[in-house]
Amino acid sequence: MAWFGRTRKGKKICLLNPSEKARKYADELGNGVKQTNDGHLKMDKNGKPIRLTSTERAHRIGYLRARSDNAKAFKSKRK
Repeated sequence: MAWFGRTRKGKKICLLNPSEKARKYADELGNGVKQTNDGHLKMDKNGKPIRLTSTERAHRIGYLRARSDNAKAFKSKRK
């Protein structure tokens, strides 16, 4: 479950748990556009959606693969 709160200065923040973060990364890779933790598209100063760079794509793919590898290792120990 995501945690919604405020900083000391009153700014709203949303913190995701690992499964929600993975879902967000999968959505971003599918769309090719960055999202906020609330699920809204991130926009540049001209109002256009911000596209993912190749480095950001690689980071998200690596995160999702690491979660997959951990799940496989966990399942293989449970047999």
